[in-house]
Amino acid sequence: MKNTYLFATAMATLLISHGALGLDANEEITPSSEGYQYLVYAVTWQPSFCKLKPQTPGCDKPPQKFLTHGIWPYNNSLGQKTNRHPANCNTAPSCKSSTECDISEDKLNQISGNRAIAGLVTASPQGMFRYEWKKHGTCSNQTETDYFNDIVRLRKAVMYLEPMFNTWIGRSVKFDQLKNAFPTHASFRCFTLDGKQYLHEVFYSIYPDGTPYKGDPSLQIGIPCAPRETLIPSGS
Repeated sequence: MKNTYLFATAMATLLISHGALGLDANEEITPSSEGYQYLVYAVTWQPSFCKLKPQTPGCDKPPQKFLTHGIWPYNNSLGQKTNRHPANCNTAPSCKSSTECDISEDKLNQISGNRAIAGLVTASPQGMFRYEWKKHGTCSNQTETDYFNDIVRLRKAVMYLEPMFNTWIGRSVKFDQLKNAFPTHASFRCFTLDGKQYLHEVFYSIYPDGTPYKGDPSLQIGIPCAPRETLIPSGS
């Protein structure tokens, strides 16, 4: 069991190093009937993402800020499984069957055209929204409109010491020092490219009202950041 875990982790690291997100050896999909215990508000440091996937729309001039990746229903860590969540549920109000859980094109265009939402996410977000709704939104017990409006309503959860963080933009900082700019209910994902570790995403564990959830300190989504120099690239 231990050797299998180490092999999966090594393979995930290798895939990320070559530009793919890879597998998460700690992931466990929990039954949708169990519901969820808290939410993860996930943000991406966009200049890092654009280093990883430079052909993505908007990456010709990546904004120098955290963009919202998604809002994910989560369950507490259990043993080695520190990434536990329902996925692809059929419990949302609009999900009358597994084939009706896809977001409609009209609803997708309406949400994508919301200026408040658009200002917090990547350019041309329709593909991301379609995926986020199918995998995570259908597990939230919300309508499509309410789920995506929470991108704005819960953005207050993205707390960090901006003056401290801003001094590191464009250079590297020890990961243990970087964590000091963030609250204790935040966790991190990094990737390695050309031998350098990049800050990729920050995950805030929260209650549905946006207040901090501190009941799962072991949460780890994706490959963890190693205790080494961590690059925070600059954007436009």
